[in-house]
Amino acid sequence: MTLKKIMYSDSRFKRKALFYCFAIIITTIIVACGNNPPREDAEVDDTTELSFENINTILESANTKTPYERTKTYLDVVQMLLDAEEIDWARNTLAQVNPNTVPIELSVRYAVLNAATAMAQGQLFVAKRYLWDENVVKAAKESASMDQRITFHHVRAQLLYSLADYRASIAERISLASLIQDPEQSEKNQDLIWQALMELPYKDLMLESQMQNNRIARGWYNLAALSKNNQTNIRLQLQEVENWVMNWPEHPASLSLPADLQLLKQLAEQQPQHIAVLLPMSGKLEPAAKAIRDGFMAAYYHASEQGDQVAELRFYDTAKDDINIVYDNAVSSGAELVVGPLEQEKIAELALRPELPVPTLALNRLTGPLDQAAKLFQFGLPLEDEAEQVAEQAWKDGHRRAMILAPASTNGDRSVVSFSERWQALGGEIINDYRYKDQSTYSDLVKQAVDIKDSEERRRDIRYLMGRPIEFEPRRRQDIDFIFLFANANQARQIKPILAFHYAGDVPVYAVKDVFNGRQDPKLNKDLNDIRFTTIPWYFESELPERSDIANYSNSINFQTLYALGVDAYHIHPRLRQLESIKQAHFYGATGALSIDEKRKVLREQIWAKFVNGYAYPTASVDNKEEDAG
Repeated sequence: MTLKKIMYSDSRFKRKALFYCFAIIITTIIVACGNNPPREDAEVDDTTELSFENINTILESANTKTPYERTKTYLDVVQMLLDAEEIDWARNTLAQVNPNTVPIELSVRYAVLNAATAMAQGQLFVAKRYLWDENVVKAAKESASMDQRITFHHVRAQLLYSLADYRASIAERISLASLIQDPEQSEKNQDLIWQALMELPYKDLMLESQMQNNRIARGWYNLAALSKNNQTNIRLQLQEVENWVMNWPEHPASLSLPADLQLLKQLAEQQPQHIAVLLPMSGKLEPAAKAIRDGFMAAYYHASEQGDQVAELRFYDTAKDDINIVYDNAVSSGAELVVGPLEQEKIAELALRPELPVPTLALNRLTGPLDQAAKLFQFGLPLEDEAEQVAEQAWKDGHRRAMILAPASTNGDRSVVSFSERWQALGGEIINDYRYKDQSTYSDLVKQAVDIKDSEERRRDIRYLMGRPIEFEPRRRQDIDFIFLFANANQARQIKPILAFHYAGDVPVYAVKDVFNGRQDPKLNKDLNDIRFTTIPWYFESELPERSDIANYSNSINFQTLYALGVDAYHIHPRLRQLESIKQAHFYGATGALSIDEKRKVLREQIWAKFVNGYAYPTASVDNKEEDAG
């Protein structure tokens, strides 16, 4: 595999799995800087080829060679072990290299291999220390080959991205662009600049577009800001991008626009003129269907008020008739796109067709490996996605041992299974899985979970031996890194204080969106302080016009997520082709960052928030709020 093919292969991966696969990506690209001056030999020596069978022999032989040859041999072995995902073996081999004797010519490679090993173990900040070491940075600048420098800066940029330090990652890649000569590498690097830019909020993009001194950086931020500000209006977005190209003719992005922006003209010209909306307007799903409909219509009316071209809408009730009859009737009546149905069993019926005649955006997600008809997209809010995101974030934060607190219910089971599978796939350990049934069991369950029983028994034994009362504070178990709490707001308000009462108040708690219903009530939510939770942006985007419109006629907090689902369903329907064909493309909506996988399922990455002084804040602003609170 050539350097230009593997250097940027990570752009194919979804951001939510980035930190997990990052170590593997690094180990493949290190090859580029592994065989450089002063010797270009691909083998360890003239007679022995590197393989698993002769690793020990080769290492023993290397100990009799010059410091340079010995170090290079060890690094070659570590490289091979990392490529094979033999992480412990690679780490132990690398530990045998004395950092004080590493030749300057190999110092960059040595640092990158150490960073790769740390990344494979989830130690992102350890990896950063290696890559930002003053001597390594100096060696990369002064004595490294061009391929080594490109690899070094690419790895740094990607590490910064996985640490969510997007501005620094962008700056690193803009500097890297000046080193790259290969057109394909340059294009991939630009794609990754754009990917990092799209992670930043619109307000941050606007600020950077005004504050940046580097003209290239300023142009990138300006393009990203106007693109993100006009996501809900393709025609306006196209107009703004065309104006940007005229104003920035020499900018690298002007010469080659990001792939998702290149499709804008086609998307604007091919928007459907007739849309059928299929929802159950009676029966047990009627309230949910009406909430989705209201969100959809709020987005529709806002688009119309903004002068955007809107389609003709027709609504069909799926509650009683056969879904195939309803669907075919909608298509025969001129529908160029179908939104719905909502019921899983009816989506499954449509999925059995070999192909659907028009693009169809179902408003729920099927589970299991069931194949689906061509042109069928599935968009829902499955709790399994949230549980997986908790696992990924906790792993990224450096935790390795989890305890689970969840209700003994169907949803509790679904969430725990999803969390556990993802957590263990990452390499995490589940210390215990505890289920609560009702309020009366909370205290006993938590006491059992944090295991202070043994500590209390020791107190009784000591008191008996000494024959008098003693000062004593029970200690909880020390093998828990964090708690995954699946609970609604009312349950969490009772469980969190009980954790503190049983000496586990310092254990980080991660939760899903159910822990916050969107209503800021510092007095009521003060017991939720420090809980981190994944949630939908809808709750924090007070300026969303659709949210204001809905609030004008409904004060209900019960259907907020479904309103958001309806809003996003309207906004992504003209972008289905864009999201399907460009895997790194996202729509940043009310329910999260949306993308589409190879099965045409809409994937959703929510934001993170935290309770501070009874208020829920997106994590991007939590640090400032905590400082204010102090």
